[in-house]
Amino acid sequence: MDFYVETLLLFLAGLIGGTMNALAGGGSGVTFAALVFSGMPPIIANATNTFASTFGYITGAAGYRKHIYEVRAALVWQLPLVFIGGLIGGWLLLQTDAQVFEAAVPWLLLFATLLFMLSRQLEQMAARLGKRNVTLMGGLALFGTCVYGGYFNGGFGILTLAALSLGGYTAVRAMNGIKLVFAAVSSIAALVLFFISDKVDITGGLAVMAGIGIGSYAAARLTDYVSDKNVKRASLAVCIAVTAYAFWRQFV
Repeated sequence: MDFYVETLLLFLAGLIGGTMNALAGGGSGVTFAALVFSGMPPIIANATNTFASTFGYITGAAGYRKHIYEVRAALVWQLPLVFIGGLIGGWLLLQTDAQVFEAAVPWLLLFATLLFMLSRQLEQMAARLGKRNVTLMGGLALFGTCVYGGYFNGGFGILTLAALSLGGYTAVRAMNGIKLVFAAVSSIAALVLFFISDKVDITGGLAVMAGIGIGSYAAARLTDYVSDKNVKRASLAVCIAVTAYAFWRQFV
């Protein structure tokens, strides 16, 4: 593939993926697929995707800063869990055979999508658990989610929204903002290991990063003008589409 065509493709994938991530999640599946299509091995593509997505997480979180500020107190104890989880997930990825990882991708996305579909039930479960149990369950779910995020970037946003629902969060915009903060911290932890192991394609990653940065910030600002119900509907549609594509690519 011509260098300039490849760069444009990766930039456009980043633009679409960044928009999707800021709105709900699932955009990393698009950018991961584009990186694989450009010729990268799956594990290199996943590490590069994490590198590219981190900038979008930061710019997207900046767009949600007002909503994040409203729930800032809980971040004090949550962020250390997020960092440790991302570090463990990154280490697990480096221990995984490339073929095993590629075969697992559709199932990882399906798992995340099913959890997001059950977000209402998770909110109801959180309401029944009581504050102390919600904090415990939410913390455990968050830690597990960030291990997943360090291991595989695709679907991480979807899974984080499900974990936040279990932790008792209900405000969609605040959840999207927190999700992006957690994604940034978890990804930075995993990237420490990816760079040490030379698993990141910086050239391809920068092309995706440029698109993600623009898409994430713009989408985060636009959500103030969209209802929570419509954001959730769009989120679910994105989750299903990305998961269906992953299965089609793997088996068809």
